[in-house]
Amino acid sequence: MPVEQIINAAKEASFLDVLSTFFSILEYPAITLLTAMLLEIILPIGPTLRISSLRPFFESLSRKVNKEENSEAQSVFSSIFLPFFIIVVALLIVFFLKFVVNHDLIVSLLILPFLLESKPILLTTLKVKHSLEEQNKDEARKALQKIMLRDCSKLSEMGINKAMAEATSLSMFANWFCILVWYILLGLEGAVIMQLVAVMNRSFSLKEKRNENFGIFVHKIEQIMMIPAVICLFFMMMFSFSIKRVISNLKSHFNTFVNTSSCAVMDMLGSFANISLGGPRYYEGELVRLPKLGGENEPEIASPLKLYNKLRFCGILFVCVCVIMHIFLYTF
Repeated sequence: MPVEQIINAAKEASFLDVLSTFFSILEYPAITLLTAMLLEIILPIGPTLRISSLRPFFESLSRKVNKEENSEAQSVFSSIFLPFFIIVVALLIVFFLKFVVNHDLIVSLLILPFLLESKPILLTTLKVKHSLEEQNKDEARKALQKIMLRDCSKLSEMGINKAMAEATSLSMFANWFCILVWYILLGLEGAVIMQLVAVMNRSFSLKEKRNENFGIFVHKIEQIMMIPAVICLFFMMMFSFSIKRVISNLKSHFNTFVNTSSCAVMDMLGSFANISLGGPRYYEGELVRLPKLGGENEPEIASPLKLYNKLRFCGILFVCVCVIMHIFLYTF
């Protein structure tokens, strides 16, 4: 088309035409995700407004249905019924919003920024980092203890760095990267289910004795739902200079994985940064030995932030690849 025709077409286009075109572009799932990612960073969304703030409520519900006097069969039934009930209620709310608003794009942009939780993880990572730089280990331990179930009171500086690196990796992956993947796969409903499962897994954690039987179901569901995101993360890691080390460590460590999905994430990210993750830690006074994953070096103060930035880069790259694939598929 000649330049003159393009200019004339632009002059004749009304504001409503431009707005309509803009919204039609926004309706592409990957473009919606990019917009939601930007909104999550810009908007002052407090911790109480995020899905993870429901954790105390979920813990309270679990105590009511997971009583000590319950039989094993009752515990298993309640461990399946409660997550199913919570997910059904959440989906009904989403469907109701879509019915009232009658525009999926607007509903997605209203909910997605509250589902994506990269900012709280970043703030905690930076707080621990700054505390260690100021030689204030006690403050770093307190900030770390708020997001972890393991005992952080006796951790050395290296232990704090390792624990923060693990927490950053798993939280950023489960509460952010997985949301991106499931939004592309199943839309807003998939993103809501993934985030709820991640929060419930923290609420019904197997690391607490009272949840030894009760938390198994939701834990398994989370590990299964993580699989597509793990595969996507692996392909995004192909653009890394350390991909050879990532593949080599995955092959050698795979047989030692306790939880296939989460261990694979820590192994890939640890291998990327060439830092060692996993190992022994205390839960409720008991020593638990987990396999060592990742690289060879001990984590440093900057390691958690490095892993955070890598996951954010992989997430943005994943969404950009989805945009390119969408354009390619609709062009040919």
